Amino acid sequence: MITSEPSPRQARQALRWVIRCSAGPLPGRQHRTLQRWLRADPQHVLAWHQQQAFWRGLDAAGPEVLAALPELTEDRQGLRAIAPRRRLPWMLASAAAVVLMVAAAPHALLLARSDLRSSEAPRVVQLEDGSTAVLDAGTALAVAFNGHQRQLRLLRGQAWFRVAHEARPFQVEAAGGQIRDIGTAFSVSLQDGMVTTEVSEGVVDVRPGAGNVQRLYAGQARSFRDGLWVQPARRADPEALAPWRRGEVAIDNLPAAEAIADLARYRHAPVWVLGGQAAQVRVSGLFHLQQPDTAIDAVAAQAGLRVQRLPGGAMVLW
Repeated sequence: MITSEPSPRQARQALRWVIRCSAGPLPGRQHRTLQRWLRADPQHVLAWHQQQAFWRGLDAAGPEVLAALPELTEDRQGLRAIAPRRRLPWMLASAAAVVLMVAAAPHALLLARSDLRSSEAPRVVQLEDGSTAVLDAGTALAVAFNGHQRQLRLLRGQAWFRVAHEARPFQVEAAGGQIRDIGTAFSVSLQDGMVTTEVSEGVVDVRPGAGNVQRLYAGQARSFRDGLWVQPARRADPEALAPWRRGEVAIDNLPAAEAIADLARYRHAPVWVLGGQAAQVRVSGLFHLQQPDTAIDAVAAQAGLRVQRLPGGAMVLW
């Protein structure tokens, strides 16, 4: 009698076998290897049936699944390349894995350049001048303080600053622009090349590269991209700025795929949203970042997305 669920390792092994079998009949040697694996442990049989059911549920989106989960296309036992029902060429599957490796390289370089960074949870940092920086999840900052200036570079993510007053200027650089403190508390966000500054208290001067300086006051926000302003200054509730520093995530009329990507930053394991109309349904809500899975489930319910949890905590939505 089986008294427990298969382990994550057994589930991963079973899923790889299911994907191999979905490409067509196994050659004799591989078929015998699969049979030996199934006979070795009753948990293997249970894992096999569970992953078969999972794969059948995603069968119609097979190519998208493999493109989203490139590590499942890797044949770790020197077997043939994986292609569900021959619909995804093995070269495309291999290319997806290569793309993942190439994409990871700049990420590693960025982390090497940073002095301060956060993982899947916000982090509060006391800077050497007495200023406070609150880093949102997945944020990286480089710090260069000397006797004449206090300079930081936002490499990724978003951070909120409460600046200690002193003679040295305090400046944050992001995507070629500069945000200079005039005595204030403010946040800077770098998302997909867009830099947004929001002022909680006081005043800041923002220069988008070589463009004109814009002075922002408490309750104002403005964004630039590629050295150009992309919209006029807008009003914002100072108390509502940077909600993540209070443990909240505000989603305001975003496509479900974007909302889920935002929430996924607060969990360790990855989340993949497959294409389709449901992924573009617009959603809104205020969620607690301490419970990202509950928030993702709520967004999925709003958009009509199905949720599948994979071994190791990964999630697939479609």
